[in-house]
Amino acid sequence: MIIKYREKPVKIVGYEALLKRISPTHPKRAAVKNSLNNARAGFGGEERLDEALDYFDPPYAYQLIQDFSLPAPYKIQVDTVLITQSCVILLEVKNITGKLQFKQNPSALHSILADGEIKSYKSPITQMNETAMRMGKFMKTLGCNLPISSIIVIAHPSQIVENAPPNARILAVGELNFYLSNLTLSKSILSIEKLYQLGHSLLAAHQNYQPFPLAPKFQIEQSEIEKGVFCPRCHFGKMTTTKVAWECETCRLISKDAHIHTLQEWFMLIKSIINTAECRDFIGLKNLDTAKRFLLNNNCQPVGGRKHRKYIYQPHHK
Repeated sequence: MIIKYREKPVKIVGYEALLKRISPTHPKRAAVKNSLNNARAGFGGEERLDEALDYFDPPYAYQLIQDFSLPAPYKIQVDTVLITQSCVILLEVKNITGKLQFKQNPSALHSILADGEIKSYKSPITQMNETAMRMGKFMKTLGCNLPISSIIVIAHPSQIVENAPPNARILAVGELNFYLSNLTLSKSILSIEKLYQLGHSLLAAHQNYQPFPLAPKFQIEQSEIEKGVFCPRCHFGKMTTTKVAWECETCRLISKDAHIHTLQEWFMLIKSIINTAECRDFIGLKNLDTAKRFLLNNNCQPVGGRKHRKYIYQPHHK
């Protein structure tokens, strides 16, 4: 059974917000756009993986976690984790354009595009070997010594794979369900009860991947990020305040809460902390008292003394 479903990666929303708030001629715009395209492609591949397992009904008990991650010291990110009574299988999907060639000494993955351009990536095999080691160390803290293996999943049949190492398990997404459903498992190590306990222990330890704030990662200064409330419908129209709401200057949408997403974009893009003056200026609120009430009413926790008080965002959900 699936015990955690995948959600749209927050980094996609972050990249979209950053592109919206920097100049069309900004020198880092192409890098941000490339990151956004890669994130969208990755999510598209993950959705194809999920679709392939929609009808997964193997003859053995299992738990399935979509999009599993752990923070330091483990620093684990896995597209899908399959837990059985005999083993754990990590599934990592690749959705990369071009002919894919595995290279050795040193290991890498090259993508050869139609125009001959070659792009180099970290070898997914090396990546998953490292992830399996970290996962094993973490599971030992849970008192579990299940063997861990990994499968690289190719998202599209048009992706041609060359020179894959013979010891690597690489499958097309269309053959994954059949392969896993007909897997011959070794003797069970966990009881059904322990299997379910392990799944819930992993869920309890999971922490959503946190890529923010994005602007410093692209070396974009705060002064280069446009302030104000953007329209949630037409996206690029700026909004102005009325007595009771916000109104888009372009499409005339009326919204009572568009400024809440603007606050979230501050934390996505600029800093993990904010003070009342920054909130007032970035959103366009009337005064510091209005900014203070707004922060307190929108999941922001005050930290520090009164003179130097700042606020951190603490959403109620995990």
